[in-house]
Amino acid sequence: VTLNSPSEVTATIVSTLKLLTVQSTGGGAGLVVSTPAGINCSGTCTASFPQGTMVTLNHSANSGSVFAGWSGACIGNGACVVTMDAAKAVLVSFVPAPPVLTVQNLGSGTGLVVSNPAGINCGATCSATFTPGATVTLLVDPSGGSTFGGWGGACSGTGACTVSMNAAKTVTATFNPPP
Repeated sequence: VTLNSPSEVTATIVSTLKLLTVQSTGGGAGLVVSTPAGINCSGTCTASFPQGTMVTLNHSANSGSVFAGWSGACIGNGACVVTMDAAKAVLVSFVPAPPVLTVQNLGSGTGLVVSNPAGINCGATCSATFTPGATVTLLVDPSGGSTFGGWGGACSGTGACTVSMNAAKTVTATFNPPP
């Protein structure tokens, strides 16, 4: 600029940093970490990135929770890559993991354990997830002349086993060999 007379100059400074906010929702728990570094949190956090930066967000659910998806600047369950051309907000959903019912057959006899609602239909050891709060009834079917010796774990006795799936449960079924 050549100044031949008194002049005024005004400078406008525009930040090239753009704010990324990540917020966890859903009632579960987990961690979100960004590449490049800046986000590393399990609740609500923010970080500033240079304009045009492509930020990749990675998630990991805590024990007892599962990742349920992204919303906001990322949608769905796939990779979350945000181009920082403006301030952005991403919601990550972690939900409580559905409770698992594990059945283990004990004893030297043989038999089958089935559930109502469906999910368990096994002879040796098996597991299935059920809706939180569901009532699951387990029934036995001894085979090859074996007899049913009784339940253990979350059930007892020799009748039908009924469990409320308010948490992970383990049930044993003992099958005795033929007399």
